[in-house]
Amino acid sequence: MRGNSFNGNVAPRCDGFVFGGRRLTCKMTNRVQLVRLLATLWLALCLLVSSGCRRAYDVGDHVLIEWEGETYPGVIIDIPGPGKVKVHYDGYDELWDEVVPRSRLKGRIEEGQEVPAPQAPKKVRRTAVEAAKTNRFKIGDRVKVDWNGSFYPAVITGIVGPERYRIHYQNYGNEWDENVGRDRIRGQ
Repeated sequence: MRGNSFNGNVAPRCDGFVFGGRRLTCKMTNRVQLVRLLATLWLALCLLVSSGCRRAYDVGDHVLIEWEGETYPGVIIDIPGPGKVKVHYDGYDELWDEVVPRSRLKGRIEEGQEVPAPQAPKKVRRTAVEAAKTNRFKIGDRVKVDWNGSFYPAVITGIVGPERYRIHYQNYGNEWDENVGRDRIRGQ
């Protein structure tokens, strides 16, 4: 080890170190600076790895959302501000869309991943029960639904609110199911 004399003390110099088969040199004048540099580099590496390099949530992302003590699948439909997103819950009417803090997002849903939703919360069931008493159509009714100017046969599979229905188009997959208002339905 080489050193310089300073006030009677010897300040050690870094002769260098080997990295990937190459000899690197440094101009550290003492071990304390070298240790600080290495500690800073180690901390930066740990922070980078622990963050997971995850991308931020964006409009259109399919996510899991904490709602009424359960986790429901949905999609981000807007980002109204920092730390907040507006979500639409899969299988629910737009009237249940809401702005939630990002802390209620529990992760992304990967493409092709099936996520069954838990039973609807009490307030949703209560709204549906109240609407079922006065709505014209009932669950199981066969109807025709207007979709882009043409009527298609469908079945009422749920009541989501006053004169709002969950329908399933006959001979089509579940991905075509949707919530519709009374104005788009006519009796069979």
